[in-house]
Order: sequence, then structure tokens, then C-alpha cells
Amino acid sequence: MLAMVMIIAVQAQEKRVPEQRKVYRDKMMTEKIKLSDEQKQKAKALNEDYRKKMDELRKKDDILVRDWRNQMTELNKKHKEDMSALLSKEQKEQIEKYKVERKKMAEIDANARMEKMKLRLDLNNDQVEKIKKQQSEMREKRKTIQENRSQDMMKKREEMKVLIQKNKENMRSILNEEQMKKMQEMRKSMPRKRRVLS
Repeated sequence: MLAMVMIIAVQAQEKRVPEQRKVYRDKMMTEKIKLSDEQKQKAKALNEDYRKKMDELRKKDDILVRDWRNQMTELNKKHKEDMSALLSKEQKEQIEKYKVERKKMAEIDANARMEKMKLRLDLNNDQVEKIKKQQSEMREKRKTIQENRSQDMMKKREEMKVLIQKNKENMRSILNEEQMKKMQEMRKSMPRKRRVLS
């Protein structure tokens, strides 16, 4: 399943620099799950077939949203199964190991960001705990919104905007005025990243 996610992540990079996409894909497949040449060819064929079917589905304008979503879900499910069937037991184990490593790295990164924030904003321990709790609750709510298949993208975006606004208001209740100013200055100096709802 992770291989599928990784390959889709590579496909998502197609809209970025093609050389970067190819380097990332080749490195990923050879270093992490060590796909054979035969597996690479089969994966390429499966991905091309999947993209073709998704393009055909996107072009359908005489279909209900619910039916379109169901067909898309089925296509995704089949593609994941087909991609998983390409992998050996060892490769699947390697993917699971990689998932655990990535989760640990994400936790380390989150803790490091919190420590930097604590230092830069001169937060006390009570503030740190409140921010951690708020971030955890926000992650759960964001996940719930993203996984809600009964809502369309516009409704999800609206809910995300409300969630972000509540998060800002909560931060104002946790930080003092000077800390808020520092945080806003820090945000201005950081490059902006946008995430797409899925």
C-alpha cells in the first residue's frame, strides 16, 4: 500500500520538474524497495493504465458525483491491489519498515519544531502543553474532514478554513501579545507551503 502511495506521490510530482520526479522515483524504487527491472516495467504499465482510466473518468460529465466518487474509489482500490501484487514479501516488509521510520522522523521533526518555537517565543511549559494539545486536536479534526467521503471538496475547504480560524483564535488565547508579534514575524520569514485536500 505504501508503494502505491509512493508511486502516486511520484505521479503527483509530474507537474513539478520532470528531472526531479525521475530522480526521486528511481532513487525511491531502487534504494527503498529495490524493484527489479521487470517490476519497474509492470509498475509503469499499471500506472499508465490507471492514469488513462482516471482521465476517462474525469471527462465524464453525465455522471452523479456519488457514482463518480464510487468509481474513483474502485479504481484506486484496484490500482493499490495491483501494485501490491507486484511486490515480494521482503519488499512489503521493507515498506512497513520505511513507514515506521518515516513516522518516527515526523515525530522527531514535530518535537524539534516545538522546541524551536518554545525558545524563539520564550514559551513557558504550560503554554507548550496547551499548544501541543491544540495541535493534536487540529490534526484529528483535519483528518476527519479529509476522510469524510460524504462531502464535496468545496465543503471540505470551508470546514478547513473554519478550523484554521479557530486555531488562530486559540493561539491568541495561549500566547501573550509580544509572543503573537514574534510568531507573526517568524511566519512572514518562512516560505509558504500549500497543501491540497484529498
